[in-house]
Amino acid sequence: MHGLVSLLDPEHNRQVENIWNELEEECGLTGIKITPYPHFSWLIAEDFDWEPAESALERIAAESRPFAVRTNGLALFSGLLPVAYIPIVRTAELSQFHIQIWEQFQAVGVGISPHYAPNSWMPHITLAHTDLMSHSMDCLMHRLATRTFNWEIEVSNLTLLLGPQKQSGRLKRRFDFGQA
Repeated sequence: MHGLVSLLDPEHNRQVENIWNELEEECGLTGIKITPYPHFSWLIAEDFDWEPAESALERIAAESRPFAVRTNGLALFSGLLPVAYIPIVRTAELSQFHIQIWEQFQAVGVGISPHYAPNSWMPHITLAHTDLMSHSMDCLMHRLATRTFNWEIEVSNLTLLLGPQKQSGRLKRRFDFGQA
């Protein structure tokens, strides 16, 4: 799967990387390093028609201005492979921007995950996935449960990340807002 994401601003990028390093050292969690860029995802897809996808992102980014999102708390997607994450508060502005991206990418994405559809999308910053088991989950919760994650993050880019079939986690192209 390839990702259309926003990379975090430098301050929050550093904070998330520090958490990842702490969870690796203290809890043995390394699965997150598959995609080594702190981010949140707008959508993921099996593939893209790359040229029109990049043209659409260039246009959206050129017409966009940076905006802030807020995070709150620590959460878990449950299941066979749980995911620990920091939720991003979904506002009307954030939802509208997501719908714009979603609609543009219906024509250029192949196998877009329905988990990212406007009515299902739960924006978040992943802290641990793929190797989060009961013993490591206990460690993660012990390390992070008492911390607050009330952050304000500036969103200023749309970025394409390549999935496993094309060198997992490699940054393909970044589009900064307001750049024509």
